[in-house]
Amino acid sequence: MKEEKFWQEGMDGKRFALCLFRKVWVILAAALIGAAAAGGIYLFTALVLGGPAQYQVLSQYRIYFDKDKYGEIEDYYNAYTWGEIMKTDQVVDFVMEALPEDITKEQVKASVSVGQMNDVKIMPLYITTGDAALSEEIAQAYVYGLGEFARSIEGLSDMQCWLVEPAVPVARAAKTGNAVGFGAVLGAILAFLALAFLYILDDSIYLEEDFRKRCDAPLLGILTRQRNKEYRQELLTNAAFLLKGAGQLCLIEVEKGKKERDSGFSEKESGGTAQALEEVRELLAESIGENPEISRMFWPFAEQDCEKMRRGDGVVLALPWGYGSGRKLTHILIQLEKQQISVRGAILMDADDRYLKAYYRK
Repeated sequence: MKEEKFWQEGMDGKRFALCLFRKVWVILAAALIGAAAAGGIYLFTALVLGGPAQYQVLSQYRIYFDKDKYGEIEDYYNAYTWGEIMKTDQVVDFVMEALPEDITKEQVKASVSVGQMNDVKIMPLYITTGDAALSEEIAQAYVYGLGEFARSIEGLSDMQCWLVEPAVPVARAAKTGNAVGFGAVLGAILAFLALAFLYILDDSIYLEEDFRKRCDAPLLGILTRQRNKEYRQELLTNAAFLLKGAGQLCLIEVEKGKKERDSGFSEKESGGTAQALEEVRELLAESIGENPEISRMFWPFAEQDCEKMRRGDGVVLALPWGYGSGRKLTHILIQLEKQQISVRGAILMDADDRYLKAYYRK
């Protein structure tokens, strides 16, 4: 048995891609789950935890600067500057003059904001409150207040409102699509990383190269699910040469254990695995051509089993394709090495024809 270093070797990109393709449904499922979870969390936060509905009024103002007296003063103003100015007492005091006494200065300051200014002379003003009528009332008060403010401060000559829209509900889940998209991408990435990590830890045997990294014995051949004739002939040819003269062989199925040996074939095995193993026995007998005695052995091995395998001409391992049997194979090889039992070769069973065709291009 070889020293186990297969997990330290470079990644076979083609093998990884084919293994990943077989699990692409996991990535898709993770993307769907991530999208649903992110969308649900966002909607719950926006609709349930977001508080009562808000109503917003958009006003547009034309700002007139006193250039004759103060020059290019507009360079000192931007959206952030105006956003702060709109909440100062210099402005709000004028606004309060146009509002009833039951509306407080704190309500006004909390409701006002300035949007993106593409032109320093055009200011979009937003009034947002929990009541549509209140938003419209404060917006109208700002029409009066900003005119008075502009005429009272140096650098401005006037601020005229040329648009006041009716109050509209503020969209509370406007970015649901973004949340869903983010969740889908995050779910897919996490699934990909998880599959990549599992691939690194995976000891499954998909190819002859995988077996050679674990065992010094040769892989006699591959028995595919569709019984590919080329792989079958390859198996017969290799077995005829490598097992020549073997009169007594033992066939060990890596995945089976003591329980199966004691209880006999299960219903599932009798229809599938037993038939495949019987086919393997026939193929070995056909390739050797001397009607050899081929016995079936199971792990864990009894003392008489080991004695029989030592007296014989070695053992042949039957490995299931791609089912994580690498670790079990390593353990069995260690036990056979301890008992000084010769491993003549192995057969990879039930291999996926499409996988092998995609990898070997044949």
